[in-house]
Amino acid sequence: MKYLTGIIFGALISINSLCGYSQQIYFNNIYNLCATYDPEVWSVADGIIEQRDGYVLCGATVDTIDFWMRRIPLIKISFGGEILWNKDFGDSECDYYTGRPGSFKYLNNRSKYFISGTKNLWNPQNYAVGYLMAFDTTFDTIYTRTYNLNLDQIPDTNANFEQMDICENSDLVFGGSMNGSHLLLWRTDSSGNTKWYKTFHYGTYTLCTGYSVIQTSDKGFALGGFMYTIGQPETGNSVIVKTDSLGNQEWVKFLGGPYLDNTAMLSLAPDGNIIMGTAYGESMTGDIPKSRIYIAKLDNSGNIIWEYKYGPNLYFNFLLNIRTLENGSIIASGSCTEVSIYYGWILKVDMDGDSLWLRRERYFEGENSLHYLYDIIPTSDNGFLTCGDAIPISPDTGIRSAWVMKLDSLGCDTPGCDTTVGIEEDKTVRLYDDKTEGFDISPNPARDWIALNLPDNVAPGAMELAIYNIYGQEVLKRQAFPQNRSLSLNISHLSSGFYLATCKDAKKQILKGKFVVAR
Repeated sequence: MKYLTGIIFGALISINSLCGYSQQIYFNNIYNLCATYDPEVWSVADGIIEQRDGYVLCGATVDTIDFWMRRIPLIKISFGGEILWNKDFGDSECDYYTGRPGSFKYLNNRSKYFISGTKNLWNPQNYAVGYLMAFDTTFDTIYTRTYNLNLDQIPDTNANFEQMDICENSDLVFGGSMNGSHLLLWRTDSSGNTKWYKTFHYGTYTLCTGYSVIQTSDKGFALGGFMYTIGQPETGNSVIVKTDSLGNQEWVKFLGGPYLDNTAMLSLAPDGNIIMGTAYGESMTGDIPKSRIYIAKLDNSGNIIWEYKYGPNLYFNFLLNIRTLENGSIIASGSCTEVSIYYGWILKVDMDGDSLWLRRERYFEGENSLHYLYDIIPTSDNGFLTCGDAIPISPDTGIRSAWVMKLDSLGCDTPGCDTTVGIEEDKTVRLYDDKTEGFDISPNPARDWIALNLPDNVAPGAMELAIYNIYGQEVLKRQAFPQNRSLSLNISHLSSGFYLATCKDAKKQILKGKFVVAR
């Protein structure tokens, strides 16, 4: 392990808090993604897919002749992190860019893989077109498509594809921007043939750009982006545009505060609602905001179900991608700086937005070296794989490289990593739904018994108690608090680990609490 700082919210976790450490694979590696290896060529990894025999990553690199033209690399590594093969795509006339994290996708049956992004053409004119590559299971190219907004002989309109999603019927949808000023939503059939596109703009002197897209549970679409008034950076806000299945706007929502926020990254929750993540500006020094991680859950009508801020208020704090897991929990990745140390970070929260853990990671040890974690996926061994880039700054040496980490289910990059190093817990702030109260649970950590006590402002009454493990699996359910304010609970059958207790009455969830079993 090069460097690790971790946070566990709410409790201490014992070293052996989860079974399976002995089976987990860990690594913390950097890679040169260029197919023709050259130590002077830089690399970035910004997308990941797991296959049955390893992981495939895509990203960015440059040519090995002039070190100038952008190319799209692919690299396959084994489950242990060894390089199996690599290749890259591009030519000597154009720059090729992947979109934001979430631009590397596959069909549900894994018969076809896609990379979407932007192709910049330089001669004789300079303009950009949307770009799609389709691959077979061995990542040989099936076809490429370009998407051009120039309808006349003057190529003065740029189409930038930043993210894609695959629709229920295998159609493709792309989110991005037109000329850096309009949000762009583009739909094709499963072969990449255009069906329609729409653009969205709000305000005469504003720049509106799209970065994230999902098909929603009602067969419409949600486009996540960013908008600010030219010359007034403090007005920058996250924006979500919700459309019907034909791309017609149903509503638009601007989320953020009075300071510079960041772009809205979207994911679809298993319950059909929309998950949005960004960085929420809470203050500014000049044009530079200090921000907190911010995640919200919205329904298809744009109503906020819950919203939270997480962690400390930091400079250069960016949420770069967000995903929902099968059990409804949420995983996000990004980057930040604190006291001149630049980290990549990973945050996991449960389906209700309660924080589970937050980790900050580095590869290089020098305090000025830069670290970004662009994407993270769950892996088949119940861990995570995350990728980005690490940029060495003196005294560290080397070149900007793709950075890939294999972690366990707690975000640790070594067995039994210290979960309490260096940073005090920062309580989650609930902005809405403030009727939710918390249990008093003791002892915590516990061994065989815990006592759950109602807060003073909650009266006893028939309630349903449920306890969930870190994977979101229900491990205990019973009736509780019919008359008494305190409940003693035998937990001797529970494995060592982290648990969430919830209690509901007939109408709603009213109590939550976290505890640790440590033996």
